[in-house]
Amino acid sequence: MKNKKDKETGPLFLPIFMSIGISVGVAIGAAINNIPVCMSVGVAIGVGLGALIDAKNRKESDNSDE
Repeated sequence: MKNKKDKETGPLFLPIFMSIGISVGVAIGAAINNIPVCMSVGVAIGVGLGALIDAKNRKESDNSDE
């Protein structure tokens, strides 16, 4: 019997979307001369999207094992 730790999980999307959010935030911040605010908003959006997709993938993998 396998534990939940033993089963293979897919890729984690949180760090991917966080880095994309930082990049987009810096680009937009440079365009409007407000890098810190836009970078913070980009990180927040990236973390939210990454966590949402990770939770969805985790739920789907839990349902497929049953």
